[in-house]
Amino acid sequence: MGLRSESYLYLASLLIGLSLVIGCAGHDHQHQDEPLPPPVYADPETAQAMKEGNRLFKERRWWRDAGEQYRIAIQAFPAMPEAHYNLGLALKKQGLHKEARVHFTRALELEPHNPVYRNAPSFRRYEEVTSEPKPEPDSHGHSH
Repeated sequence: MGLRSESYLYLASLLIGLSLVIGCAGHDHQHQDEPLPPPVYADPETAQAMKEGNRLFKERRWWRDAGEQYRIAIQAFPAMPEAHYNLGLALKKQGLHKEARVHFTRALELEPHNPVYRNAPSFRRYEEVTSEPKPEPDSHGHSH
């Protein structure tokens, strides 16, 4: 391979890598199963409860205390899907899956087209799997 071919190959690789970086930089990625920030329309007290809940959730891993902050936000603003989603996360962390599903469902009802709510932990089918799949038997009835 000549020097000119190597230069074109390098340039093509560089352009592909750059386009991937630029393409991803324009999107607001939500880390899976992390609480959402308060919405811009939240009043200061409700926003503070959400922020405190997020701090307790992320930094301290105090799920119950975080949940109490999200409940305060819900009490002040029942139609805030972010608070319902975050409370669902905190309840899930405590192993309270039925209660968590109620709040994930409420968030989805409030914003049915939001992909974060549509993919909430309670709605993911793969989490319901409790064991490894068994291998399919071959044509002779043997499992490999």
